[in-house]
Amino acid sequence: MEKKLLLSRLEAFDPEIYAFLQEEKQRQRYTLSLVPNVNAMSPFAAYLEGSILTNCVYDRHDETATGGLHLESIVQERTKEVFGCDHAIVRLGNIAAASRVVFHALLQPGDCVLSFNLRKQEHISGLSYVFENYGIDPATQQIDWGEIRTHAERIRPRIIIFSPVSFPRTIDYRILSEIAQSVDAYLWVDISQTVGLIAAGLLPSPVMLADVVTFSTGGSLRGPDGAILLCKNEIAARMDETVVNTGRAALHMNHLAALGVVLREATSENFRRYGEQVLKNAEVLARALRDHGASVLCGGTDTHLVLASSAGNVDIVEATNAISYMSVRVKRENVPTMNPGLFLHALRLSVFNPTTRSLKEEDMAYLGMLLAKPLTQSLSPEEIAKARDEIIALVKDSPIFSEEWMGENPEN
Repeated sequence: MEKKLLLSRLEAFDPEIYAFLQEEKQRQRYTLSLVPNVNAMSPFAAYLEGSILTNCVYDRHDETATGGLHLESIVQERTKEVFGCDHAIVRLGNIAAASRVVFHALLQPGDCVLSFNLRKQEHISGLSYVFENYGIDPATQQIDWGEIRTHAERIRPRIIIFSPVSFPRTIDYRILSEIAQSVDAYLWVDISQTVGLIAAGLLPSPVMLADVVTFSTGGSLRGPDGAILLCKNEIAARMDETVVNTGRAALHMNHLAALGVVLREATSENFRRYGEQVLKNAEVLARALRDHGASVLCGGTDTHLVLASSAGNVDIVEATNAISYMSVRVKRENVPTMNPGLFLHALRLSVFNPTTRSLKEEDMAYLGMLLAKPLTQSLSPEEIAKARDEIIALVKDSPIFSEEWMGENPEN
Protein backbone atom coordinates (compact mmCIF):
# COMPACT_ATOMS: atom_id res chain seq x y z
CA MET A 1 0.00 0.00 0.00
CA GLU A 2 1.35 3.43 -0.94
CA LYS A 3 2.31 5.73 1.93
CA LYS A 4 -0.22 8.42 0.99
CA LEU A 5 -3.10 5.94 0.91
CA LEU A 6 -1.96 4.29 4.13
CA LEU A 7 -1.91 7.64 5.96
CA SER A 8 -5.37 8.46 4.62
CA ARG A 9 -6.74 5.19 5.96
CA LEU A 10 -4.95 5.69 9.28
CA GLU A 11 -6.55 9.12 9.61
CA ALA A 12 -9.99 7.61 9.05
CA PHE A 13 -9.41 4.57 11.27
CA ASP A 14 -7.62 6.21 14.22
CA PRO A 15 -7.83 10.02 14.07
CA GLU A 16 -6.37 10.36 17.58
CA ILE A 17 -3.10 8.62 16.70
CA TYR A 18 -3.00 10.32 13.31
CA ALA A 19 -3.34 13.72 14.97
CA PHE A 20 -0.49 12.85 17.35
CA LEU A 21 1.70 11.92 14.37
CA GLN A 22 0.98 15.21 12.60
CA GLU A 23 1.61 17.23 15.76
CA GLU A 24 4.95 15.50 16.27
CA LYS A 25 5.98 16.22 12.68
CA GLN A 26 5.28 19.90 13.27
CA ARG A 27 7.04 19.91 16.63
CA GLN A 28 10.20 18.38 15.19
CA ARG A 29 10.20 20.82 12.29
CA TYR A 30 9.78 23.95 14.40
CA THR A 31 11.78 22.89 17.47
CA LEU A 32 15.53 22.51 17.80
CA SER A 33 16.76 19.79 20.17
CA LEU A 34 20.07 20.14 22.00
CA VAL A 35 19.37 17.10 24.20
CA PRO A 36 22.47 14.84 23.99
CA ASN A 37 20.72 11.54 23.26
CA VAL A 38 18.25 12.97 20.73
CA ASN A 39 19.14 12.73 17.06
CA ALA A 40 17.37 11.82 13.84
CA MET A 41 17.81 8.25 12.66
CA SER A 42 19.59 7.53 9.40
CA PRO A 43 16.96 7.31 6.63
CA PHE A 44 18.41 3.93 5.63
CA ALA A 45 17.98 2.65 9.18
CA ALA A 46 14.53 4.19 9.56
CA TYR A 47 13.36 2.44 6.40
CA LEU A 48 14.69 -0.93 7.51
CA GLU A 49 13.19 -0.57 10.99
CA GLY A 50 9.72 -0.23 9.45
CA SER A 51 10.25 -2.65 6.58
CA ILE A 52 8.95 -6.17 6.02
CA LEU A 53 11.82 -7.33 8.25
CA THR A 54 9.64 -6.26 11.19
CA ASN A 55 7.81 -9.57 10.68
CA CYS A 56 10.98 -11.63 11.25
CA VAL A 57 12.07 -12.66 14.72
CA TYR A 58 14.44 -15.59 15.32
CA ASP A 59 15.87 -17.12 18.42
CA ARG A 60 19.49 -18.11 18.97
CA HIS A 61 18.90 -21.69 17.77
CA ASP A 62 18.11 -20.65 14.19
CA GLU A 63 21.14 -21.48 12.04
CA THR A 64 19.67 -21.30 8.54
CA ALA A 65 21.62 -19.38 5.91
CA THR A 66 19.03 -16.62 5.79
CA GLY A 67 18.11 -16.70 9.47
CA GLY A 68 18.89 -14.64 12.51
CA LEU A 69 22.40 -15.83 13.26
CA HIS A 70 23.54 -15.06 9.71
CA LEU A 71 22.42 -11.43 9.94
CA GLU A 72 23.73 -11.15 13.50
CA SER A 73 27.16 -12.32 12.35
CA ILE A 74 27.20 -9.65 9.60
CA VAL A 75 26.48 -6.95 12.18
CA GLN A 76 29.07 -8.38 14.58
CA GLU A 77 31.77 -8.36 11.91
CA ARG A 78 30.96 -4.78 10.95
CA THR A 79 31.17 -3.79 14.61
CA LYS A 80 34.59 -5.41 14.91
CA GLU A 81 35.73 -3.63 11.75
CA VAL A 82 34.62 -0.21 12.98
CA PHE A 83 35.87 -0.49 16.57
CA GLY A 84 38.71 -3.02 16.39
CA CYS A 85 37.32 -5.10 19.25
CA ASP A 86 37.79 -8.76 20.18
CA HIS A 87 34.11 -9.59 20.67
CA ALA A 88 30.79 -7.84 20.04
CA ILE A 89 27.27 -8.47 21.34
CA VAL A 90 24.73 -6.69 19.14
CA ARG A 91 21.32 -8.06 20.17
CA LEU A 92 20.74 -5.86 23.22
CA GLY A 93 17.57 -3.77 23.28
CA ASN A 94 18.86 -0.74 25.20
CA ILE A 95 21.80 0.53 27.22
CA ALA A 96 20.20 -0.48 30.52
CA ALA A 97 20.09 -4.09 29.29
CA ALA A 98 23.76 -3.89 28.29
CA SER A 99 24.65 -2.50 31.72
CA ARG A 100 22.84 -5.26 33.55
CA VAL A 101 24.62 -7.91 31.47
CA VAL A 102 27.97 -6.44 32.55
CA PHE A 103 26.95 -6.32 36.22
CA HIS A 104 25.63 -9.90 36.22
CA ALA A 105 28.66 -11.26 34.36
CA LEU A 106 31.47 -9.57 36.30
CA LEU A 107 30.24 -8.76 39.81
CA GLN A 108 29.01 -10.48 42.94
CA PRO A 109 26.54 -8.96 45.41
CA GLY A 110 28.29 -6.46 47.68
CA ASP A 111 31.15 -5.74 45.26
CA CYS A 112 32.48 -2.19 45.17
CA VAL A 113 31.95 -0.07 42.03
CA LEU A 114 33.93 3.13 41.44
CA SER A 115 31.90 5.15 38.94
CA PHE A 116 32.36 8.56 37.31
CA ASN A 117 29.41 10.68 38.48
CA LEU A 118 27.85 7.50 39.88
CA ARG A 119 26.81 6.52 36.37
CA LYS A 120 25.16 3.10 35.90
CA GLN A 121 23.75 3.19 39.42
CA GLU A 122 20.42 3.86 37.72
CA HIS A 123 20.66 0.43 36.06
CA ILE A 124 21.04 -1.81 39.14
CA SER A 125 17.46 -2.10 40.39
CA GLY A 126 17.22 -5.39 42.29
CA LEU A 127 21.02 -5.79 42.39
CA SER A 128 23.23 -5.03 45.38
CA TYR A 129 26.56 -3.27 44.91
CA VAL A 130 28.42 -0.55 46.80
CA PHE A 131 28.83 2.52 44.58
CA GLU A 132 31.60 5.06 45.16
CA ASN A 133 31.79 8.31 43.21
CA TYR A 134 34.61 10.05 41.40
CA GLY A 135 34.24 13.20 39.33
CA ILE A 136 35.75 16.51 38.39
CA ASP A 137 37.59 18.79 40.77
CA PRO A 138 35.08 21.59 41.53
CA ALA A 139 37.80 24.25 41.43
CA THR A 140 39.50 23.32 38.15
CA GLN A 141 36.48 21.51 36.60
CA GLN A 142 38.93 18.89 35.34
CA ILE A 143 39.69 15.32 36.45
CA ASP A 144 42.50 15.00 39.02
CA TRP A 145 43.87 11.57 38.15
CA GLY A 146 46.20 11.52 41.14
CA GLU A 147 43.23 11.93 43.45
CA ILE A 148 41.31 9.23 41.55
CA ARG A 149 44.24 6.83 41.89
CA THR A 150 44.45 7.44 45.64
CA HIS A 151 40.69 6.93 45.99
CA ALA A 152 40.84 3.65 44.03
CA GLU A 153 43.73 2.34 46.12
CA ARG A 154 41.77 3.11 49.28
CA ILE A 155 38.47 1.42 48.33
CA ARG A 156 39.81 -1.35 45.99
CA PRO A 157 36.81 -1.50 43.61
CA ARG A 158 35.98 -4.62 41.61
CA ILE A 159 35.15 -2.48 38.58
CA ILE A 160 35.83 1.13 37.52
CA ILE A 161 33.27 2.81 35.27
CA PHE A 162 33.85 5.83 33.07
CA SER A 163 30.68 7.14 31.43
CA PRO A 164 31.33 10.82 30.63
CA VAL A 165 27.84 12.02 29.77
CA SER A 166 28.52 15.28 31.63
CA PHE A 167 32.20 15.78 30.78
CA PRO A 168 32.97 17.46 27.45
CA ARG A 169 36.73 16.88 27.33
CA THR A 170 38.72 13.92 26.03
CA ILE A 171 40.91 11.89 28.38
CA ASP A 172 43.97 9.66 28.16
CA TYR A 173 42.46 6.19 28.61
CA ARG A 174 45.90 4.78 29.38
CA ILE A 175 45.83 6.54 32.75
CA LEU A 176 42.44 5.07 33.60
CA SER A 177 43.59 1.61 32.48
CA GLU A 178 46.70 1.83 34.65
CA ILE A 179 44.62 2.79 37.68
CA ALA A 180 42.27 -0.15 37.11
CA GLN A 181 45.15 -2.59 36.70
CA SER A 182 46.88 -1.29 39.83
CA VAL A 183 43.88 -2.27 41.98
CA ASP A 184 43.00 -5.44 40.00
CA ALA A 185 39.70 -3.98 38.80
CA TYR A 186 37.84 -4.36 35.53
CA LEU A 187 37.63 -1.22 33.42
CA TRP A 188 34.27 -0.46 31.82
CA VAL A 189 33.87 2.57 29.55
CA ASP A 190 30.48 3.64 28.22
CA ILE A 191 30.87 5.76 25.07
CA SER A 192 27.18 6.24 24.27
CA GLN A 193 27.47 10.01 23.92
CA THR A 194 30.52 10.01 21.64
CA VAL A 195 30.41 6.65 19.85
CA GLY A 196 29.84 8.22 16.43
CA LEU A 197 32.86 10.49 16.80
CA ILE A 198 34.99 7.57 17.97
CA ALA A 199 33.78 5.41 15.06
CA ALA A 200 34.81 8.19 12.68
CA GLY A 201 38.30 8.27 14.20
CA LEU A 202 37.87 11.81 15.50
CA LEU A 203 38.12 11.05 19.23
CA PRO A 204 40.35 8.60 21.15
CA SER A 205 38.97 5.08 21.50
CA PRO A 206 39.08 3.12 24.78
CA VAL A 207 38.44 -0.23 23.09
CA MET A 208 42.01 -1.58 23.22
CA LEU A 209 42.43 -0.60 26.88
CA ALA A 210 39.07 -1.33 28.52
CA ASP A 211 37.78 -4.77 29.47
CA VAL A 212 34.25 -3.74 28.48
CA VAL A 213 32.90 -0.95 26.28
CA THR A 214 29.18 -0.29 25.90
CA PHE A 215 27.18 2.22 23.90
CA SER A 216 23.68 2.99 22.75
CA THR A 217 23.14 2.77 19.01
CA GLY A 218 20.93 5.84 18.55
CA GLY A 219 22.20 9.36 19.15
CA SER A 220 25.57 10.00 17.57
CA LEU A 221 25.56 6.69 15.66
CA ARG A 222 22.15 7.65 14.19
CA GLY A 223 20.86 4.11 14.45
CA PRO A 224 17.86 2.35 16.00
CA ASP A 225 17.26 2.33 19.73
CA GLY A 226 19.49 -0.41 21.10
CA ALA A 227 22.93 -1.11 22.51
CA ILE A 228 26.17 -2.90 21.72
CA LEU A 229 28.60 -4.46 24.17
CA LEU A 230 32.28 -4.92 23.28
CA CYS A 231 34.64 -6.97 25.41
CA LYS A 232 37.95 -8.76 25.50
CA ASN A 233 38.18 -12.43 24.49
CA GLU A 234 38.95 -13.46 28.07
CA ILE A 235 35.45 -12.60 29.26
CA ALA A 236 33.52 -13.08 26.01
CA ALA A 237 32.06 -16.50 26.88
CA ARG A 238 30.87 -15.20 30.23
CA MET A 239 29.17 -12.23 28.56
CA ASP A 240 27.49 -14.39 25.91
CA GLU A 241 26.16 -16.78 28.54
CA THR A 242 24.81 -13.91 30.62
CA VAL A 243 23.02 -12.42 27.60
CA VAL A 244 21.11 -15.67 27.06
CA ASN A 245 20.51 -16.35 30.75
CA THR A 246 19.00 -12.90 31.23
CA GLY A 247 16.41 -13.55 28.53
CA ARG A 248 17.94 -11.74 25.56
CA ALA A 249 17.93 -14.54 23.00
CA ALA A 250 15.57 -13.06 20.40
CA LEU A 251 16.96 -11.61 17.17
CA HIS A 252 14.80 -8.94 15.54
CA MET A 253 15.68 -8.74 11.87
CA ASN A 254 14.51 -5.16 11.34
CA HIS A 255 16.65 -3.95 14.24
CA LEU A 256 19.75 -5.88 13.17
CA ALA A 257 19.45 -4.73 9.56
CA ALA A 258 19.07 -1.10 10.64
CA LEU A 259 22.05 -1.47 12.94
CA GLY A 260 24.10 -3.07 10.19
CA VAL A 261 23.51 -0.24 7.76
CA VAL A 262 24.50 2.52 10.22
CA LEU A 263 27.71 0.64 10.98
CA ARG A 264 28.44 0.64 7.27
CA GLU A 265 27.63 4.35 7.12
CA ALA A 266 30.11 4.87 9.98
CA THR A 267 32.92 3.84 7.62
CA SER A 268 31.93 6.37 4.95
CA GLU A 269 33.59 9.67 4.16
CA ASN A 270 30.28 11.50 4.64
CA PHE A 271 30.05 10.18 8.19
CA ARG A 272 33.53 11.46 8.95
CA ARG A 273 32.62 14.86 7.46
CA TYR A 274 29.52 14.84 9.65
CA GLY A 275 31.66 14.21 12.73
CA GLU A 276 34.06 16.97 11.77
CA GLN A 277 31.13 19.37 11.44
CA VAL A 278 29.84 18.30 14.86
CA LEU A 279 33.17 19.23 16.45
CA LYS A 280 33.28 22.58 14.64
CA ASN A 281 29.71 23.38 15.66
CA ALA A 282 30.35 22.53 19.32
CA GLU A 283 33.44 24.72 19.46
CA VAL A 284 31.58 27.65 17.90
CA LEU A 285 28.59 27.23 20.23
CA ALA A 286 30.85 27.21 23.30
CA ARG A 287 32.70 30.30 22.12
CA ALA A 288 29.50 32.19 21.27
CA LEU A 289 27.97 31.44 24.67
CA ARG A 290 31.12 32.60 26.43
CA ASP A 291 31.47 35.72 24.26
CA HIS A 292 27.92 36.76 25.15
CA GLY A 293 28.41 36.37 28.89
CA ALA A 294 27.22 32.83 29.68
CA SER A 295 29.36 30.49 31.75
CA VAL A 296 30.91 27.49 29.94
CA LEU A 297 32.14 24.77 32.28
CA CYS A 298 35.27 22.62 32.01
CA GLY A 299 37.05 25.28 29.96
CA GLY A 300 35.19 24.45 26.73
CA THR A 301 34.72 21.27 24.74
CA ASP A 302 36.58 18.60 22.76
CA THR A 303 33.40 16.76 21.81
CA HIS A 304 29.77 17.35 20.79
CA LEU A 305 28.89 18.58 24.28
CA VAL A 306 28.86 22.05 25.80
CA LEU A 307 28.12 22.53 29.50
CA ALA A 308 26.54 25.96 29.80
CA SER A 309 25.54 27.65 33.02
CA SER A 310 23.89 30.89 34.02
CA ALA A 311 25.92 33.95 34.94
CA GLY A 312 25.54 36.29 37.89
CA ASN A 313 22.28 36.02 39.79
CA VAL A 314 20.29 34.41 36.97
CA ASP A 315 18.45 31.31 38.17
CA ILE A 316 19.26 28.36 35.89
CA VAL A 317 15.77 26.88 36.30
CA GLU A 318 14.25 30.15 35.10
CA ALA A 319 16.73 30.23 32.22
CA THR A 320 15.88 26.65 31.25
CA ASN A 321 12.18 27.45 31.20
CA ALA A 322 12.78 30.51 29.03
CA ILE A 323 14.85 28.47 26.57
CA SER A 324 12.09 25.87 26.35
CA TYR A 325 9.59 28.63 25.47
CA MET A 326 12.07 29.72 22.79
CA SER A 327 11.40 26.38 21.01
CA VAL A 328 14.71 24.81 22.03
CA ARG A 329 14.82 21.52 23.92
CA VAL A 330 17.60 21.33 26.52
CA LYS A 331 18.50 19.13 29.47
CA ARG A 332 19.44 20.59 32.84
CA GLU A 333 21.70 18.57 35.10
CA ASN A 334 23.38 18.77 38.47
CA VAL A 335 26.93 17.64 37.69
CA PRO A 336 28.58 15.78 40.61
CA THR A 337 32.11 16.64 41.68
CA MET A 338 34.75 14.99 43.86
CA ASN A 339 33.32 16.87 46.83
CA PRO A 340 30.32 14.95 48.22
CA GLY A 341 27.18 17.03 48.01
CA LEU A 342 28.76 19.72 45.80
CA PHE A 343 27.21 19.93 42.33
CA LEU A 344 27.70 22.23 39.36
CA HIS A 345 24.43 23.33 37.74
CA ALA A 346 24.53 23.27 33.95
CA LEU A 347 22.69 22.69 30.71
CA ARG A 348 24.04 19.77 28.69
CA LEU A 349 23.93 21.11 25.13
CA SER A 350 24.68 18.72 22.28
CA VAL A 351 25.11 19.77 18.66
CA PHE A 352 24.39 16.37 17.12
CA ASN A 353 20.80 17.16 16.17
CA PRO A 354 21.50 20.68 14.84
CA THR A 355 24.33 19.26 12.72
CA THR A 356 22.10 16.46 11.40
CA ARG A 357 19.65 19.20 10.38
CA SER A 358 22.42 20.90 8.34
CA LEU A 359 23.20 23.81 10.69
CA LYS A 360 26.75 25.09 10.29
CA GLU A 361 29.15 27.40 12.19
CA GLU A 362 27.35 30.66 11.42
CA ASP A 363 24.07 29.14 12.62
CA MET A 364 25.67 27.94 15.86
CA ALA A 365 27.17 31.36 16.53
CA TYR A 366 23.72 32.90 16.12
CA LEU A 367 22.15 30.19 18.30
CA GLY A 368 24.77 30.74 21.00
CA MET A 369 23.97 34.43 21.05
CA LEU A 370 20.24 33.70 21.47
CA LEU A 371 20.80 31.09 24.20
CA ALA A 372 23.13 33.39 26.13
CA LYS A 373 20.34 35.93 26.64
CA PRO A 374 18.24 33.93 29.16
CA LEU A 375 21.46 32.63 30.78
CA THR A 376 22.66 36.16 31.53
CA GLN A 377 19.46 38.14 32.18
CA SER A 378 15.81 37.79 33.01
CA LEU A 379 13.80 38.13 29.80
CA SER A 380 10.33 39.56 29.41
CA PRO A 381 7.61 37.48 27.72
CA GLU A 382 7.96 39.70 24.66
CA GLU A 383 11.72 39.12 24.48
CA ILE A 384 11.22 35.35 24.80
CA ALA A 385 8.61 35.42 22.04
CA LYS A 386 10.97 37.37 19.78
CA ALA A 387 13.76 34.82 20.41
CA ARG A 388 11.31 32.00 19.67
CA ASP A 389 10.46 33.55 16.30
CA GLU A 390 14.18 33.80 15.50
CA ILE A 391 14.77 30.14 16.42
CA ILE A 392 11.83 28.99 14.29
CA ALA A 393 13.09 31.06 11.36
CA LEU A 394 16.47 29.37 11.77
CA VAL A 395 15.18 25.78 11.67
CA LYS A 396 11.80 25.67 9.90
CA ASP A 397 13.28 25.01 6.47
CA SER A 398 16.01 22.67 7.73
CA PRO A 399 15.50 18.97 6.99
CA ILE A 400 15.12 16.55 9.89
CA PHE A 401 18.03 14.60 8.38
CA SER A 402 20.13 16.38 5.78
CA GLU A 403 20.92 14.25 2.73
CA GLU A 404 24.50 15.53 2.76
CA TRP A 405 25.20 13.22 5.70
CA MET A 406 23.84 9.99 4.18
CA GLY A 407 26.23 7.21 3.27
CA GLU A 408 27.50 7.76 -0.24
CA ASN A 409 27.35 5.16 -3.01
CA PRO A 410 30.57 3.10 -3.29
CA GLU A 411 31.11 4.19 -6.91
CA ASN A 412 30.86 7.90 -6.01
